Amino acid sequence: MTTGDDQPTVSDERGVPLRNLQRPEHLKALAHPRRLQLLDLLIAEGPLTASECAERIGDSAASCSYHLRQLARFGFVEEAEGGRGRNRPWRRVPVGNRVTAGGSPAERAAVEALGTVLDARNQELVQSWSRRRSGDPWREVAGTSDWTLRITERELADLSAAVTALIAPLQRRTLDGVVPEGSRVVDVLTHLLPRADTRTVAAQREDDGGA
Repeated sequence: MTTGDDQPTVSDERGVPLRNLQRPEHLKALAHPRRLQLLDLLIAEGPLTASECAERIGDSAASCSYHLRQLARFGFVEEAEGGRGRNRPWRRVPVGNRVTAGGSPAERAAVEALGTVLDARNQELVQSWSRRRSGDPWREVAGTSDWTLRITERELADLSAAVTALIAPLQRRTLDGVVPEGSRVVDVLTHLLPRADTRTVAAQREDDGGA
């Protein structure tokens, strides 16, 4: 299976279609705050025309049209049925994205650039929630947590797989455009971040003569 510009897609073990992003041009196509915003909007409210997108995010129709066409070029969005020209609606292609770090300098630079944009976007999502949390009717069931764990590499891999197993069916449903009664779009941000091993670094310094 391919989506736009011959991007190969595969299904994970839970049937969620995933696009492996490695080529710099694909990564660069996503590494723009406005394009990520448009993708989020199409998940939440799509299909939408460029003008409708512009009204919702406070941009011009011309700007939204340009970014939507760039996303379409690489298979992230596509035209939906109905409308023509500027009145044509767009929808997100129902495929998830998996970033694969390549070996070339260009691929690594593109991964880093996309990561910077994603980090900024995720920070804004958290800050936005903090600003409106006290008045949100779902505040008691929503939340943020943090833990510090000492675990093995295998346990970290198992933890990541367990989190994915819980989320994947709901992502599949969202990608399929299923809208259960009473549902809302919820942003789920997971970060499993191994710390630098300071003990190993200190031991290495001792082996090197304390340099």
